[in-house]
Amino acid sequence: MIKGGLLSRFSIRIKLIVILLGATLTSILLAGAFSQYFYTKAARNDFFQFGDDASYRLNRQIELYIQQMKISVSSMLAGPLPKRNELNLQTGSVGVIQRWLNDENSLTPTQLAELEDVLNNYVALNYSEVDSLFLMSLSGRIASNIQHFDELSKTYLNEPWYAMPMSGRLTVVPTHRSEVTGKQVLSLLVPVYSLDSVKLAGRLVINLRINELEKTIVRSSLAKKGYFFIVASDGTIVYHPDTNWIGRPIKDTGLASLQLAKSSSVQKLMGEEMLVSSSYSELAEWNVVAMVPFAEMASGMTVARNAALASMLILALFVLILVPLVAQWFIRPLRRLKKLMEHVEKGNLDVRADVLPGKDEIQLLSRSYNRMTDQLSQLIETVSSMKVNEMHIQLRQKEAKIQALQNQINPHLLYNTLAIINSIAYVEKNERIEVITKNLGDYYRYTASIVEPFVTLREELDQLRKYLEIIKIRFPKYFQSHFYVNEKYLDARIVKCSLQPIIENAIKYAVEPKSGHGTVLVSAYNEGEALIIEIADNGDGIEAGRLAELQEKLAWISSAENSALMKSESVGIVNVHARLVLQYGPQYGLSITSFEGRGTVVSVRIPFQMKESGEQQES
Repeated sequence: MIKGGLLSRFSIRIKLIVILLGATLTSILLAGAFSQYFYTKAARNDFFQFGDDASYRLNRQIELYIQQMKISVSSMLAGPLPKRNELNLQTGSVGVIQRWLNDENSLTPTQLAELEDVLNNYVALNYSEVDSLFLMSLSGRIASNIQHFDELSKTYLNEPWYAMPMSGRLTVVPTHRSEVTGKQVLSLLVPVYSLDSVKLAGRLVINLRINELEKTIVRSSLAKKGYFFIVASDGTIVYHPDTNWIGRPIKDTGLASLQLAKSSSVQKLMGEEMLVSSSYSELAEWNVVAMVPFAEMASGMTVARNAALASMLILALFVLILVPLVAQWFIRPLRRLKKLMEHVEKGNLDVRADVLPGKDEIQLLSRSYNRMTDQLSQLIETVSSMKVNEMHIQLRQKEAKIQALQNQINPHLLYNTLAIINSIAYVEKNERIEVITKNLGDYYRYTASIVEPFVTLREELDQLRKYLEIIKIRFPKYFQSHFYVNEKYLDARIVKCSLQPIIENAIKYAVEPKSGHGTVLVSAYNEGEALIIEIADNGDGIEAGRLAELQEKLAWISSAENSALMKSESVGIVNVHARLVLQYGPQYGLSITSFEGRGTVVSVRIPFQMKESGEQQES
C-alpha cells in the first residue's frame, strides 16, 4: 500500500499555494514575534532610563524645596526681627524666638502676640502652602502661628512629631492629618540652635499642605496613564493620586505587593503589569516612585501587531492570486509530459516532447523523456531480435552455467564404467581404487544433476572432501587438507559447483608442481550480510603480472553487461566469478590474494542465505 502525507494527495498547484502561503505567513509571524520581543525590551529599557531620571529629578526638586525652606527660616529663628506693626523699623534686640526658647518663664500676652505675629509674617511673606507652624522647646512647651492657639487644649499632643525625640538634623514626617487644623499635611522638623550656647534649643515644625506638594508632582508628567507617588521608609504613603491612600500604610492599599528593593522592574500590581522605577531620598527618607502601565509604554506593539496582521492579509491575498498563475505557468509543460507518458503507457513510443533552449529542470526533464523513449525503442528492438538460442544461453548463464563445467563424455557410460571398476576393486580387495572410483562416481553424478542450481554449503563441501580424498590417495605422504567451517554456515545456499574449480586450480598450480608437498585450507566466516568462503594453499603463488591480469579480468566481469558475460566460454576461476556476478550482482564473486613463494588465497563472497527460509541471516 502506498503511504504518503496529506499534502501528497493534492496537485502541484495546491502544494505550491499551501507551501508559499505557509512560508509567507510563518515569516511574517516570526518577524512580528521577534520585533515585538525586541520592541518590548527596548520600550522597557527606555522607560527605566526615563523613569529613573524623572523620579530622580523630582526627588531632587523636592529636596531642594525643603532645603530652601530650611534656609529661609534661619533668619526668623536667629533674629533680631522688627516689632509688631513696625516692619520698617530696625531693632537690635534679641530675636523673639530665641528669647522664648531660652526663657522658660511664661511670656506676657504682648510677647506671645509678638511671637505669633512673627510666625504669621513669615508664612504670609514666604510660603502660602504652609498650613501651620509650631515652635517646640526642649521642655515641651509649644507656640504656634495659629490665632487663639490654646496651649491648654493640648491637641498637639497627638501630633506624630510631638513624641519624636529632638534631633540636630532636618527630619520629614510622612503625610498625616493634623490634629490642630484637620488637614493632610507633611511636617518638616527644623532644628533650632541657641545663639548664646550654640546648643540645640528646640525645633520648628512646619506643616505643609499636601495639595501644594501635589501641584509640584503633577507638573512632572509621566505618560498618559503614568504617575508619581511617594512612599516613606516606614511604609507610609506620603503622596498618591488616590487621595484615599495618602497617609495610610502601603500594606493596607492595593500596592501591598510593591517591591522597592530594585530601582527598576516590571511588577504585577492590582492585576496589571506595571513598569516601576524609584529614587530614594536620603534627606526625606522616602522613595519617589514612577509607575506606568506596561501596556501603555508598549502601545507601539499593538500598532506593530496590527501592521503585521494587515501585512499577512495582503500577502496572503497576493499569494492566492499570484501563485495559481505562476503554478499554471510551471505546470503546463508538466501536463504535456504527462499526456506523452500516457501515450507511452499505451505502447506508442513515437511521441516526443518539444524541447526549447534552456537549462531549467523542465527542459532537462523533456530531454530526458526523449532519451528514455529512444532507449526504450532500441531496447524493445534488441529484445525482439534476440534469437531463441541466445535466450537459452542467457537463461543457462543466469542459472550458474552448470553445463559449461560438466564433462563432455556420456555420463551414463562413465557411471557404468566406474561401477565396473569399483566392483573389480572390491573383488580384488583394492581399497584405494574402490575409494577413487566411488568418489569419482559420486562427484560426476553431483555435477551432472542440474535440476537444482543451488545447493547447501554442506553438500558442496562434501564433494570437495571426496575430491581431496582422491588427491590424498595420489599423494598419500605429504598432501594435507583441512576444513574450518562453523556448523552455522553449513545450511547456507550457494551456486552449485562454485568451489570445485577453485580447489582444482589449487591442486593443479600449488600441489602438483611440488609433488604433493602442499596443504589446502577451506574456511568460512560472515561479514555483515555476506558469507565469505576462503580457499588457501601454500604453493608458490601467482606471478605478479598474471595476478594483475586475473584481477583485471574479474573487475571487468563485475562491471560488464550480461550480454558480454554470455560470450565468455571459459571455465575455471573466471567462469565461477562470472556465474556468481550473474546470479547475485557485481558486489559478489571472487577476489584473489597471492604472495609469491608463499601461497594464494581465493575468497568467495556470496549472500548469507539459508536454505530453509531463503532469507538473509545476519551475524
